[in-house]
Amino acid sequence: MINGSAEIVYDLSAGDPGFIAEIKEMGGEELLECIQCGKCASVCPMALAGFPIFNKKLIQAIFFGARDILLDDSSIWACQSCNRCTEICPRDVRPFEIILAMRRVAVRELAIPTLSIEGLKSLYDVGHAVYLRDAGQTRLKVGLPETPPTVLASPEALKEIQAILDQTDLREIGLFPMQGNGMADASEV
Repeated sequence: MINGSAEIVYDLSAGDPGFIAEIKEMGGEELLECIQCGKCASVCPMALAGFPIFNKKLIQAIFFGARDILLDDSSIWACQSCNRCTEICPRDVRPFEIILAMRRVAVRELAIPTLSIEGLKSLYDVGHAVYLRDAGQTRLKVGLPETPPTVLASPEALKEIQAILDQTDLREIGLFPMQGNGMADASEV
């Protein structure tokens, strides 16, 4: 349970005893190497921004078997994938991989915030999770090409991204239409 002051209260009797194994299976193989030293939290932008569950607390909650609490909280989707936690971890836990494992569990359970679904759809449609459709004119005004030299300028790269996403559980879950046609109009930036 997360109360109004973002303090997390764990009911240890309600913990899921199989949760650690599930996270390890989903990509968090080094989870049990964590000694809760907190170095990952010291460099985590999510911790600095005040999210209630960031890397160190996520791992602690997994140890408690707090599966339902983590599925109800959207903090894991706020991770910016900076990988600072992985670089600083003295035990090679790779906390970012733990976050990704938790995201995989959340996707499988359809515990995905609406904004994250929109980001995934945008990633599939145009190759960027955050996409500013009308940024092209602004880019021209400051002397930049209308289309940035990213996947937006490479239909082949977009097809590759779509092919990768087509092989994930997203297609089976059906959160959004996945046509796999690579026909998104990247010139609309």
